[in-house]
Amino acid sequence: MLSIFDILVKVNCSHSYFYDGVFNGFSIKVTDSTNKALKNHDLIMKPFNGGFYILYDQSFGGTTRTRENVLKEKLTLDFTLILTDSLFYNYTADAPAQIDQSIYFFNNSLNLAGSLHADDFVSENDVQPITYFTEQFFVKPFAKIILALNSELQNEYTIKFNARSTYWRYILMSNYLQELNSPAIIDTDSANTFGVPSKVNLPGNIQVNAFTSGNALQLSQRPTKAFQLAENYETSSSKYRVVIRSLPYPDISVISRLPNSASNFSDIFIY
Repeated sequence: MLSIFDILVKVNCSHSYFYDGVFNGFSIKVTDSTNKALKNHDLIMKPFNGGFYILYDQSFGGTTRTRENVLKEKLTLDFTLILTDSLFYNYTADAPAQIDQSIYFFNNSLNLAGSLHADDFVSENDVQPITYFTEQFFVKPFAKIILALNSELQNEYTIKFNARSTYWRYILMSNYLQELNSPAIIDTDSANTFGVPSKVNLPGNIQVNAFTSGNALQLSQRPTKAFQLAENYETSSSKYRVVIRSLPYPDISVISRLPNSASNFSDIFIY
């Protein structure tokens, strides 16, 4: 009979850091037992950019079957995700405290609408220690996904990661920038959300001006706000001179933490 495949379930991975919301920094593997179950029941795991499908052949054993027929078999599928994005934990919120000893664990036993985790976004509540799993790993997985194929299986699930927020610190490096009169970091609405500069110490016993955001700002591949460096700035006046019209955004490969502080900082050096 002609094979006609239909969707049994779709699993998406999203991340608020990316402008298109798609997280694809992983590869997918199936366990031997899952691979055997897929073959024996004419199921296919088909990856796509940011997730995967489980497809079923509508023709099976010489007869036509439906999605409901497949779910009556009550199979359990086990998937292993291997992280391929080395900067993932830099831009991701609520990352595990011990990354090298932790594995994200997602399953549909919670029976939540369209989700494989309890909260709006993935958090430390969705992590298990390596010792939780009975199988031996040659490479520590990024995540495990267990799907129970039963009547409760939904058509689609989305695993949602949230972007980390850091305090942005613009550090003025050149002598010219140090000599600016009443400098300020402002947004496109002329609002000063970075306050007055403070002195920071650099190697070589050098002190320079730096501006730190009043609140932690969410990291994004395409931030919604743009910032400018201005001088002769006064809060009550719209008269000032823009020195740098568009300041760079944080480099996600560099995130620091100040002594005696639990906050994360993104240092941005301006020359």
